[in-house]
Amino acid sequence: MRCERPRPRHRGRPALDGSEATGGATAWAEGKVVTVSSTERTAVCLLGLIVTIPGLACLSSQKVPTADRGTLATEACFNLRTVDTFSPLAYQFVYVRTLSGEHYLLTLDAVYVNLPFATGITIADTFSRICSNTGARVAFRDSGRQVSARIVRVEAVASKEAARQVVKDRTTPEAKPKG
Repeated sequence: MRCERPRPRHRGRPALDGSEATGGATAWAEGKVVTVSSTERTAVCLLGLIVTIPGLACLSSQKVPTADRGTLATEACFNLRTVDTFSPLAYQFVYVRTLSGEHYLLTLDAVYVNLPFATGITIADTFSRICSNTGARVAFRDSGRQVSARIVRVEAVASKEAARQVVKDRTTPEAKPKG
């Protein structure tokens, strides 16, 4: 059944398909003609939206393991309303802890030299769920001017120390073999 508005009919007159004109739609179901009222059709359409939208929202919250040199960080999402504390760990990373004790590492879109010394750090998005590459931003004051950085990756980590290790692994250049 399609979710669209029925064609107007005159009340009390028989419709062209032989059913009484009720403002509803006529459809075939298992070889029988079924008349569905406009309120029933609207309810079915709304039910379809209610089921579809949360399902789409869950697509981005599926955890995908991303291993970085032995340290396991899992891509995840968190609710902005549950953030307890956050602090910059390096020029491109911000650590977040939620009220429920979950830990996350945010990777920003670029290197911000003064991020470790920034003040007034906030996380902003049009939705309360923060995920990788959804347009969420970290805003902070850098030497008196407001800077906004896009969050490109959100990863769940075991603790703040684990987040520091992931940052260290990603920012420390590998030793080149001598020879």
